[in-house]
Amino acid sequence: MSKLANKLPRLRMPALIFLAAILVATFLIMTKPRPAPVEVQERAWLVGTVMVEPRTLSPHATLYGRLESLSTAELNAAVAANVLSVEVNEGQRVRQGDLLVRLDDSEARFNLSQREADVIDAEARVEAEKTRFDSDRKTVVRERRLLNLTQDEVARQQDLLKKKLGSQSSLDGARQAMERQALTLATREQSIAEHPPRMAQAEAALMRAHAQREQARLDLSRCEVRAPFSGRVATRSVATGRRVKVGDPLVSVYDDRAMVLRALIAERYLPALRDSVRRNWPLTISGQIDGQPVRGELRGLVGEVAPDSGGIAALFDVDADPELLQQGRFLEMDLQLPEQQGVVALPHEAVYGADRIYLVDEASRMRPLQVERIGTTRDQQRGTLLLVRSEALQTGVQVVATQLPNAVEGLLVRVSGDAPE
Repeated sequence: MSKLANKLPRLRMPALIFLAAILVATFLIMTKPRPAPVEVQERAWLVGTVMVEPRTLSPHATLYGRLESLSTAELNAAVAANVLSVEVNEGQRVRQGDLLVRLDDSEARFNLSQREADVIDAEARVEAEKTRFDSDRKTVVRERRLLNLTQDEVARQQDLLKKKLGSQSSLDGARQAMERQALTLATREQSIAEHPPRMAQAEAALMRAHAQREQARLDLSRCEVRAPFSGRVATRSVATGRRVKVGDPLVSVYDDRAMVLRALIAERYLPALRDSVRRNWPLTISGQIDGQPVRGELRGLVGEVAPDSGGIAALFDVDADPELLQQGRFLEMDLQLPEQQGVVALPHEAVYGADRIYLVDEASRMRPLQVERIGTTRDQQRGTLLLVRSEALQTGVQVVATQLPNAVEGLLVRVSGDAPE
């Protein structure tokens, strides 16, 4: 007990020190200064705006199309022959009647000689039939006279036999001669009656021979393939020495003075285009080829629409140097549409998607608006601008002209120039 009593004063001191430290720490924590609460403010996104000013403007539309000729001909072989020479190259200009391909005409000449011989033979048959008919007409008169004589002889022999001055055998001989002459006369008369069909057959054979001779002459002329019109050679499909069959392609040419541009008109431009056509308003296009200006005018819309095309193809007459107009060339042209009233010109950055813009309300928040896209226009200072229309676009309304990735309705914005960035 005495030892325990001696240790108690020594254990009591550390405990008191530890308790005092806890009390001091607690006091310091409770009396330390508290920071002021941080107020979180909504971020305002800096944007540029465009002040709405509806005007009457002429919209433009960018068209993409290809050049093609209204007169394109693919020349094929009309006869089976060997190619002797090809006189033109691709891209070469030719005049109407110029020789393009020369084929071997030996077989065609042989065929023509045979057809001329057939004509001579058919003509001879016609002349022979005419001569035969003339002879039959002259001979039938004599045949009738001979028949009358034989009939008189039969009558005379019958009379002699009744008077018992003649014999039965003489009467039979006279009757036989009469029957033979009657048969000869009938044959001659039948030959005369058959003359019209025989003559028709002979003349038909002659006409057939003439037609075959003309076909042979045509085949001979087709051994020289010539340009059907002035233009340019598009393709060359054969070479010297090749054997071609009837229908094999040789060359193709197109008239480069009858060039048109086939371009697809988007659905949103069709109402204005059709209205212009009804009013006889000239619709023009403009652009460049190799730095040279190109202009054109609407010729008309095509009669057939390709499935899933998203529009209707139109043909435009092109006015430019023919040397620049090559079939199949791709062009980008600008179509000028009639003037539209109450449209607003906006930069491309102001339009989200296809037809949505954002207005800035009185609380500096973005409000979406669906608009009708009319086309584009060109400004010397601002470049290409989009033309839109909506009843809500009144003078003085502010439109956001900055593309924001997080653009949503109600987003707080700060218009550039109102406050430092």
